[in-house]
Amino acid sequence: MRTLFMSFFLLGALTGCAEVQPQTDPFALSSPAPDRPDSPDPSPAHPHIRVAIAVRQSSVRLSAPESFVLTGFTLAGTPQAGDGSNQRFQDVTLTTNNIEGDKALLTPMGDGQVEVDGKPYRGSIEILTNGDGTLTVVNDVDLEDYVMGVVAGEVPKNWPLEALKAQAIAARTFAVLKHEEARQSGSPYDLENTSLFQMYKGSGFLNDNIRQAVKDTDEEIITYDNEPIEAFFHSNCGGETSGSMSVWSQDEPYLKPVVCDYCRDGDHFRWSAEVSIQDLVRDLRAVGLKIGDVAGLKVLGRDDSGRISVLGVVDSDGELKSMKSNAFRMAVGPDVLRSTRFEIKMENDRVLFNGLGWGHGVGMCQEGAIPQA
Repeated sequence: MRTLFMSFFLLGALTGCAEVQPQTDPFALSSPAPDRPDSPDPSPAHPHIRVAIAVRQSSVRLSAPESFVLTGFTLAGTPQAGDGSNQRFQDVTLTTNNIEGDKALLTPMGDGQVEVDGKPYRGSIEILTNGDGTLTVVNDVDLEDYVMGVVAGEVPKNWPLEALKAQAIAARTFAVLKHEEARQSGSPYDLENTSLFQMYKGSGFLNDNIRQAVKDTDEEIITYDNEPIEAFFHSNCGGETSGSMSVWSQDEPYLKPVVCDYCRDGDHFRWSAEVSIQDLVRDLRAVGLKIGDVAGLKVLGRDDSGRISVLGVVDSDGELKSMKSNAFRMAVGPDVLRSTRFEIKMENDRVLFNGLGWGHGVGMCQEGAIPQA
């Protein structure tokens, strides 16, 4: 079973001596760091992770369970456990005007959960005030509960169990590494709930498959030289993963290009997009490229996996301006250009893109994991 985890993670991500290790304490590598905001003591069973589920919002809507501990703001009229009330939750919308000081904390008692903007979360909810009058909401949650929420957010819950296990190990490894980095930097939280980190669904989208996958891999992470690895993953590699050096100029010995023959039947293996010249000029100007009009696009380099590394933008005056392909993709939109492995065709006032894969291409190919499970 452990060998299976490694074999299909290796296919999508790793070369060399990375290995799956059960950790009695996944955070044991942590060293002393600056003080961080107050949070409840971790569960004796698992360490906790701090996830920013909303960053710099003007307001946040909370629904409190029947029984909880509250500091930092007043939630008037909330029914208490056992008072005979039929109302399970008391809703409140918070702004910085409601917070006493620079933070507030709502901790459910027992198995209670807090809803934030309509989504349920296990663990406690901390609301931090920012200098610009906005709020950041942090979920302090058991690591294994967090991993379940990430698996639910990243892949379909009806996936084969072994594929869900691989995703759980990758998600847990990524979280442990980011926790360590946050401790070293003194950040008020470990990760954000965005695609730049990991998509975290809280506790509202779980099923028995996800619970089993996380339970079966409890506290297992992937290490290289006894350190948690950068356990990246993406939807579909388009037939070959990319090395971290090509994408982020960050050379990791376990993140090298690997051929993947398993994702060709995936929903996101092929894609196409059409972008008007007008929209393309607007998008490129928005990221600081000084151009008049776009007369053409030229591929100036590809990496070993076939992804474009450098793209040339030909201005209307004939000047060629180069930019990293990943920057170009982000400017146009990562959901428009689903990868940097594409071909270009100019037609009148528009550009046609035909490509392979979805995502940065580094690490585990999620759709490539399914046939191997």
